[in-house]
Amino acid sequence: MSPGPAASSEQARALDLAAERQGVPSAMLMAVAGFQVARLASRLLAEMSKPSPAVAVLVGKGNNGADALVAARHLAAWGTLVRCLVLGAPLSETAVDLSRAAAAAGAQLRQGVPRGGEWLAAADWALGEASLVVDGLLGTGAKGAPRGDMAALIARVNRSSASVLAIDLPSGLDCDSGAAQGECVRADHTLMLGVAKRGCTVVEAGPWVGRPWVADIGIPGSCYLELGLELPSPMGPDPA
Repeated sequence: MSPGPAASSEQARALDLAAERQGVPSAMLMAVAGFQVARLASRLLAEMSKPSPAVAVLVGKGNNGADALVAARHLAAWGTLVRCLVLGAPLSETAVDLSRAAAAAGAQLRQGVPRGGEWLAAADWALGEASLVVDGLLGTGAKGAPRGDMAALIARVNRSSASVLAIDLPSGLDCDSGAAQGECVRADHTLMLGVAKRGCTVVEAGPWVGRPWVADIGIPGSCYLELGLELPSPMGPDPA
């Protein structure tokens, strides 16, 4: 499948805003996005020859983190052992609600605050038995190289033997240039939501992106036409 023209970070934001003007708010997009992440994660687990029993879901503060929490809820409801590391404090109202829903479905959650050892110990708990890591740490709006504990967490992900599924783009990769300016998640698969992201399509980003996928998240077709972007397949996730 050809994903059509890839979007810059500005176009990706404009696409979300256009959807909102058409009566599809971010909460609706988030619900479909998380479901699509869970669908692909479940498919990848099924293709593993000897998967260990756990999925680690790493949850950042932005929309990527919200998508990751929705995915965690679905995966847990489908019987997967899910361990979520939810970063930051205080949590937004949306993150609190999504965390409660994921926990009610059976996901195990720990909240990590950037305080060195405590945070990284929680990361080791999440990653320890995982056969798949869902990277929902940094989204399309992140700029510059990850620093401090975030960089240390990304390094831990890259040292893990688990397969990695990145949401929208690997954490640490620039959405527009595809450059990795510091620590960057080395994903085996990257699921771009709604539209392909420009930085994930450049040749130089290949070692970080892994296999690229695109999934429809319910953005009205008129929004794509407005921005000169091609609609994704409604049957996805599909390889890009």
